[in-house]
Amino acid sequence: MTTKSKILLAVSLTAFAVSLTGVLWGLLLPVGAIVFGQFMIFTMLGKETALFDEEQRLRFSLAEKNAPSPQPAPREQREVSLSAAPSH
Repeated sequence: MTTKSKILLAVSLTAFAVSLTGVLWGLLLPVGAIVFGQFMIFTMLGKETALFDEEQRLRFSLAEKNAPSPQPAPREQREVSLSAAPSH
């Protein structure tokens, strides 16, 4: 479990426990349910997210490995004649 999911679970359980006492029941019970839903999403999609990140790292490393190396542009060579000066 990651730190974010632990925090979401703690907030959810705290909100649910406080709502059982009757203090701010109408506010804390929905907040606890929403945060618990976010915790469930983090928990269910955690492994898939890690696999996706690993796949993207692999793709980028293969793309860098197989990319053609940039070649310098060919230099244009012009012959310069010092003896031939333009006439006006």
